[in-house]
Order: sequence, then C-alpha cells, then structure tokens
Amino acid sequence: MLLFIIAGEALFWIFLLAGVCLRYLLRWRTASTVLLVATPIIDIVIIVLTYIVLYRGASSDFSHGMAAFYVAFSIVFGPEVITRVDRRFAKKHSTDAHVAPVPTRTSLAYWLRCLTASAITIALLAVGIAIAGWSDSFWLIYWTIVALFTALVWGLIGPLRDRWRRSKLRNETPADSPS
Repeated sequence: MLLFIIAGEALFWIFLLAGVCLRYLLRWRTASTVLLVATPIIDIVIIVLTYIVLYRGASSDFSHGMAAFYVAFSIVFGPEVITRVDRRFAKKHSTDAHVAPVPTRTSLAYWLRCLTASAITIALLAVGIAIAGWSDSFWLIYWTIVALFTALVWGLIGPLRDRWRRSKLRNETPADSPS
C-alpha cells in the first residue's frame, strides 16, 4: 500500500506539472484540463485499492490507514495546491497581463479545512473498519486517533502562529519612520 501512496503522490505532481506545462508552454488547454481534472482520480484509485486489499482478507497495516489520511487531505487541500501552482506558472509563462492572486486564508479557514479533511479521513477509515472487521483494524483505529489529534493540534498551533506573526510584525518598524 505504501508503494501505491508514493506512486499516487508522484503521479499527482507529474499530472499537475504536465498540465500547467501543456497549458502555458504548448497552449494545449484541453489536454491540460484533462490532466488537471484527472488528479482526483488518483486518490479514488488509491482508496479503492486499499479497500480491495482489505476485502481480500489482509489485516490492516500502517499504510492502509495512511492511504485514507493521504486521500482525505489530498481531496481537501489538493485543489488549492493546483490553483497555486497554476497561478505561479501563469504569472511566469502566460501572456495575460493580469493573473489573479490566490486568496490568502486565515488560520481559522485552514483549521476548518483540516477538520473537513479529518472528518473525511475518519469516514474512509470507518469504511475500512467495516470491510476488515474490528479484529483486523488496529491500524485503522490508530489512524482515526491520528486524524482527531491532527485537527486538535492544528487548531492550537494555527492561532499561536498567527499571534507570533502579528507580534513579529509589530516589532518590525521601519528605521526612518517618525516616532
């Protein structure tokens, strides 16, 4: 399973980079769109393969839970990654005079996305537990705890990071500003 996750991550970046290269360097917009739209299909294949392995009687292992975690976070955060890469590539290689920036998000917005990804992770793990049965689900239960803990820690660290950034900005005053 770990190999499937690594291959899926590699394919995500290959599809993404090939998609933006086709769009901005070769001007093949349709082929580019096909590659970029295909990136979520990689996630579907990973989770389906995970369920097939569990259905065939394998005991869950670390990688089965990691697959659910990876897929959920990829579903939630993947579109923003694609948008950021696309806009950065457009700024450098596009003939358009204006490329809209990616909107910035607050820590709260990212935490809400993390909660969404954690909820999807837990739902995917619950399906895995239903397929494998309780007796073979140690690692799926482990990853359920990881998903909950990730959301908790993200909710604590995000505001602390924002507070640290604000205090750093307040302490940085221009040298020639009137006091």
